[in-house]
Amino acid sequence: MQVFTFPLNERGDAKLIVSVHNVPPMMGMPTPPTPALIHVPGGGFMACSESDTEVIGGRLSSKGVGVICTYLYPCGKYYRFPQVVIDLMRSIKIVRDHAKEWGVNPKQIIISGNSAGAFICQSTGNLWNRPDLMEQAGCTGEEARPDAMILGFGPMFCGQQVDDGKLTYVPNGDLVGDQTPPAFFHHARMDTLVSVYQAIAMIDSYERHKRPFGCFISGFGGHGETGGSKRMAGMDGTVGPCVDDWFEGCWNFLCNVLGISQIPQQMMMMGPPPGGEGPRPGPGGPGGPGGPGAGGPPPMMMNMPVPPPGSEPNGPGAMPFGQAHDIHMPFNVAYKDKDFDTYK
Repeated sequence: MQVFTFPLNERGDAKLIVSVHNVPPMMGMPTPPTPALIHVPGGGFMACSESDTEVIGGRLSSKGVGVICTYLYPCGKYYRFPQVVIDLMRSIKIVRDHAKEWGVNPKQIIISGNSAGAFICQSTGNLWNRPDLMEQAGCTGEEARPDAMILGFGPMFCGQQVDDGKLTYVPNGDLVGDQTPPAFFHHARMDTLVSVYQAIAMIDSYERHKRPFGCFISGFGGHGETGGSKRMAGMDGTVGPCVDDWFEGCWNFLCNVLGISQIPQQMMMMGPPPGGEGPRPGPGGPGGPGGPGAGGPPPMMMNMPVPPPGSEPNGPGAMPFGQAHDIHMPFNVAYKDKDFDTYK
């Protein structure tokens, strides 16, 4: 595996980290190009970490996505819109420019994001062809166009800090158009931080504009749980969702919209063929360790979070923003009473 880092600003807090898993052609045998992923972490616009890429990146890598990237953006007081969109556009262009070198199909570049990262991805999917943003990203055509998106529990109608220090409200549902790539949404209905109505409103906009979409909405679970690798126990006794509930459906969706073949391919033989030997029994016979039917070690128990004494579970109605009657969300809670211009 090769790893590259591309700085996206002079301050050094915006960067694209690229992990190339594809291997060069061996013995002159060409290898088919693979899709690539660029993941944008969540963190409430206040933090982001490369570790957020591990869950979705690992699962897509197992499907043959040969290049896994993370876009790390400036956070907190340095976060600016639409600069994060411009930087993600540059990131897409970098991957597309290196497609041949890294073994990437330039028509199969996927962007994904969780929470704040989903907002950045959706905004990029809507705005990548804006002439002013294209100019700043160094694009003249479709170099920065994402081919598909995976969007998890994002505040899609959200207030943002802009370059001049003002606040602007970005209604992504109103910005969907023919330029918007296909998207798969995942969210949990009991999310009290980002209401599920954010996803529902986006799905409604996609359908009204006849844009391809897929979705998974869990009946249980809180913010971020659909993007996790482990299930969480709710305080009301319910068991929440995890990535495995929707990933296969998402992969089928991506294969359909990107034209990825799901027919099993013949693996190239790199060594002598098997000698026709049967299964080797383990020390205890067929059911022993290492043999067929071996149960292996018992599953590990997961530690469940313990609610603070005296606390009560919140329902979706406890979240004041993002409900059906008002899907507006502030940049953060400190801005909830501020006036916002609307980005058009």
